[in-house]
Amino acid sequence: MRRMNALSSCAPLLALLAVLYFSLKTFYGLGTPPFGDESGHILGGLAIAKGDVLYRDYIDAHGPLIFILSWCVGLFADFHHAYLMRLVPIVCTIGTAVAVFCSPILQKNSARYLAVGMWLTAMGAQWTLQAFNMDSYWTVGGDLLGGVIALVILPLFLGADIGRWQARCGGACLFLLPLTAYSFAPTAVLLALSVLAVRRSGSERVIPNLLAGAGGALAVCLIWMVFYGDLEGMIAYHFVANQFYYAPYIDVGLKPLVLSLIPSLHHDALVQSLAAICFYCGSILLFAASRHRLAVMLLLGAILMTQVRGAIGFQDGAFVMGALTLCVLMLVWVTQSREIVGILVAGLFCIMFVLGLRQATSSPYEMSREQQRQVGFHPTRENTDVGFVKVIQKYSTPQERILVIPYNPDVYIYAGRLSMKKYHEYLPWEADYARHPWFGYERDLCVDLPNDRPPVIYFDDYRVWGRWSAADYMSCVLKILARDYQRDPVEKSVYVRRDRLDRDAAKALNPALKLQNIH
Repeated sequence: MRRMNALSSCAPLLALLAVLYFSLKTFYGLGTPPFGDESGHILGGLAIAKGDVLYRDYIDAHGPLIFILSWCVGLFADFHHAYLMRLVPIVCTIGTAVAVFCSPILQKNSARYLAVGMWLTAMGAQWTLQAFNMDSYWTVGGDLLGGVIALVILPLFLGADIGRWQARCGGACLFLLPLTAYSFAPTAVLLALSVLAVRRSGSERVIPNLLAGAGGALAVCLIWMVFYGDLEGMIAYHFVANQFYYAPYIDVGLKPLVLSLIPSLHHDALVQSLAAICFYCGSILLFAASRHRLAVMLLLGAILMTQVRGAIGFQDGAFVMGALTLCVLMLVWVTQSREIVGILVAGLFCIMFVLGLRQATSSPYEMSREQQRQVGFHPTRENTDVGFVKVIQKYSTPQERILVIPYNPDVYIYAGRLSMKKYHEYLPWEADYARHPWFGYERDLCVDLPNDRPPVIYFDDYRVWGRWSAADYMSCVLKILARDYQRDPVEKSVYVRRDRLDRDAAKALNPALKLQNIH
């Protein structure tokens, strides 16, 4: 009896330790350096909260869901507290952990504790390594994928009874996947087909609840887009611009996918390697356990579709979380009738992630564990101690907008300034779109900049991806900089509009004018 009591307490203890471990990692995740994609989401959330319309005033290539979530935080955050945007992935990931705990395939509380303990430990070990801590659509997409797998897909395949609210939450997750990124639409379609491919008693009762959840999510997002977004602009800048102008610049297809599924001991590939192992393990167990082979293949295809870029860095986030959820739930399901075996498997699984990733380098910083420690804890926020920030704030007011090109949204956060309307970046594929705009949704910096010159432009003259210089795709901007702006003698990337310099010079020569302006 004492032995059984001791065993039954192991699972809750593992879950408690996992929660504490994950909490510690999420706290440290608030202080890691910013990254451009994330800063673009933070800036968008703050801009929309201040009145901008998504895909009209604030234009970005990413899907609307990450901006809806960032806007929610932006309602009570500002540039001084920009790091609070990292609550988005924390809350979403906690939601997925709850979905894992509540998965209908887990019949015993001990199995639920083991599953959530394993899942949170693995996520904690990867949290800052693979940029899961960032306000990123990769993390949100992975959370949605994990949620629908835990609540609906695996229970359908394994004959478990699915509750009404579990099905509705799964349906909402399924519908929101394409709104996270249109590239997740094939995954959502394959998941939906896998549900339809299951032929078992009671499965027909799941579909109405799935549709109800999807309908609820659709209604909320449509209402939000009516007030804060532009639906046609979303099609133009998220789908058309990405599919026809950005896609040719990146490597997508079967070869990069296959290569990314080959486990490697390289430090930068350890996270992806463990994800591939989890995918193989979960797939084998599911094939052995379920008689719905076609549905299983559709599920595995759906998970693989999130990895068509073949990334081994932060862009594999959705695949990592989908594979992890599949593996954890299948391992616990297989061993839930044998408590001792389940505890041993869970312990080994947690050790594999915690110790196996100690030598991994982080993405996107490519820093080792020791280098990350040396960087220290520095939450993303407005920072007036930075040299270029002082110049930007000297020549622009908090109500004025600036422009940062080609791409460095971090500057907006540090300077506490919103971006010029329609532009917080300008990259080669955006110049390609400008030559062939979709149904009047024009976005050409060469046309708009002369008519709306911001007081300050931050221009970092680097080659995008080491290949394209500004002269290659926006030479018109260089002419405007040379004609209408003056480069700061100290902060070489900061260009101040000449009339703003003349005004400050006049103030310096006329103290009375300066005093009048103050009053």
